[in-house]
Amino acid sequence: MSTPPFKPPLMTYPPITSSPGVREWQQQMKRRSWNITPDGKYGPLSKRTCTNFQTEKGLKADGIVGPITWQASWEARGMLPPPAPEEILQFGSEGEDVLTWERQVDARGWRIKNIDGHYDDEDASACILMQRALGLPATGQVDQETWDAAWLEKAPLAA
Repeated sequence: MSTPPFKPPLMTYPPITSSPGVREWQQQMKRRSWNITPDGKYGPLSKRTCTNFQTEKGLKADGIVGPITWQASWEARGMLPPPAPEEILQFGSEGEDVLTWERQVDARGWRIKNIDGHYDDEDASACILMQRALGLPATGQVDQETWDAAWLEKAPLAA
């Protein structure tokens, strides 16, 4: 898919920016597997998605969709996930693997308020929401496929 031309205004918050371009950008981020609802209103959740996307792609993380972020939204390569843990993450799991997964899932928009390396009900709920949104079996457990899905985008992978 080629990048459509960027049309001003810049997408910023506050105040909320509303335009057809906002909806187009939100739809592209959703296509890339980010948890965002295309509503045409660039508010706090859009800004958070933008900032996390910019950080992940090595762009200036200012939360503003201008020409550079717009282009990257169509052209930036996806990232390869780190190696999945040997054990399936599930209720009661603890440690660095849980912490890594919590941070990534939260950054992609499936909110986890208590990022602490302890897989609990909140983690299982976020996992199920992500699995459903991405068309995976909704088990609430982080197997290899669910782990990878937390990082993969529907975009070309880095070489």
